[in-house]
Parts: sequence; C-alpha cells; structure tokens
Amino acid sequence: MVTRRLIKRLLLYLAVLVFLFVCLFPFGWVLTGSFHSLAQIMEGQIHWIPKDPTLENYIPLFFSKMGIKNFPVYILNSLMIGCATAVLSSIIAALGGYGLSRYEFYGRDVLSRMMLFIYVFPVVLLALPINESMAKLRLVDSRLGIILIHTALAAPFCTWLLRSFFDSIPKAIEESAAVDGANKIQTLIWIVLPLAAPGVLTAAVYSLVSSWGEQMFASILISSDTMKTLPLGIAMYTSEQYIEWGQLLAGTVLTFVPLLLIFMPLSKHFLQGFMEGALK
Repeated sequence: MVTRRLIKRLLLYLAVLVFLFVCLFPFGWVLTGSFHSLAQIMEGQIHWIPKDPTLENYIPLFFSKMGIKNFPVYILNSLMIGCATAVLSSIIAALGGYGLSRYEFYGRDVLSRMMLFIYVFPVVLLALPINESMAKLRLVDSRLGIILIHTALAAPFCTWLLRSFFDSIPKAIEESAAVDGANKIQTLIWIVLPLAAPGVLTAAVYSLVSSWGEQMFASILISSDTMKTLPLGIAMYTSEQYIEWGQLLAGTVLTFVPLLLIFMPLSKHFLQGFMEGALK
C-alpha cells in the first residue's frame, strides 16, 4: 500500500516536471538566445549557458538610430495602459460584483452567467464596431481608447470573480457597520473591500496581464509610433524580407520580464484569490 502511494506521488511529480518543462522551455530558450550573437542565432548555435554572452541585441533597442527607435516609449505606453486598465477594471468589478452580491433584482443570476458567456464569442467580431465607435468618439490612436477597450474586455470576468468573494462575506458585518452609522459607500470601502482584498488583487493582476499582451485592438486603433505598445513594437522587427532575430529575442525578453517582476511577488495572493473565487 505504501509502495503504491509512493509510486503515484512520484508519477505526479514527474508529470508536473514535464508540464513545467514544456511551459518554461520557450521562455528559457528566448532568454538565453537573446545573449547570443546574430551569427550564433542564425547558425542555430544557441546554448543554455552562452559561451560568449553579449548585449549586442539589447543595445540597439535603446540607442540605435535604425529600425525601432522608441522601445522605451513602448514599454512606458504598455505600463500606463496596463496599470490604468487594472485600476479601472478593479473599480468597476468591485462595484458590479458588490451590486450582484447584495441587491436582489430580476435577472441577477442570468446577468452574472452572461458575464462569462460573452467570452465564448471570438473578440475579432468586435473589431469593426469598436473601430467605428472609437472613431466617433475621437479616441482612435489614443491611450484612453485602448484603456477603455481593455477594461471592457477584462471587467466582466473580474466582476463575476469578485461577486463570489462578496457572497462569502457575512452580511451581519455590514449590518453591524450600519448600526454604528456607516452608509453603504463607507461600508464597502472600509469593511467589505479589505475583506475581499485577495479578490480585488486577483482582478487587478488579471486585467494587467490581459492588457499587457493584447495586440489585435491595439493594432487596429493605434497608428502613430509614439502610441504603440510592446506587442506592436515587437511585431515591427519582422518583415517579409528580413527578421531581426537578435533584437526580436531581446525585445521579447524585455516584454515578459517586467510583467514577471510585477507578477512574482503577487503570485501567491493571485493564485489564492483565483482559486478561492472559483470555489466560492
């Protein structure tokens, strides 16, 4: 019996290691490849530990006058858009989730389910109507337009997630606060939201991650070089005639490393909040 249990555990660990290897291999290959010279990359001589590591692929991203010249601007644009999307989505999701949790009205459960059902449809169907709407609002080629679109894409899921957190908070706590003279807004801000902090953090991280890698709507709405985000900047390294592999690998590293630095300190709370929200 003990032997069978040990074998099952070993097989589980082996399966996890294989899964992690499959998931992390592309990131590791891109990271180590970015420190190889262009000749080594073109010849396929990429080693996990570079023999002669070089920064020649990173320097042109910031100092070269050829090709992409605004890579720092692209990083700044992605940070501004991603952080604004995270904040705005969290506010909307908190208010919407609290309303769905605490107020009884006709169609409440149907509305909650529809927030997930809308993700069944491919977002490419929204390309034309969103482009026309943004053009009428004069938000084409602007950060605000992209922020609003990314918020609209992330907020429904975040609202559904936060509703489950608010459902788990006893209403008696709010009733006690009302007895002490607190109104609904004060109760939400000072009592309910701190108790649902893991869920709010999860919603913010999810919104940031989804905004950071979004390319389709950004490519449709953004045309000027100073407004482009990182996915659009990376795409400019490829063309029909030539692909700048060195800068492409280095730019890809600079795309996922900032997000990794933001996500890693919060990963424990994010996974905890995500699992608790799904289970509740």
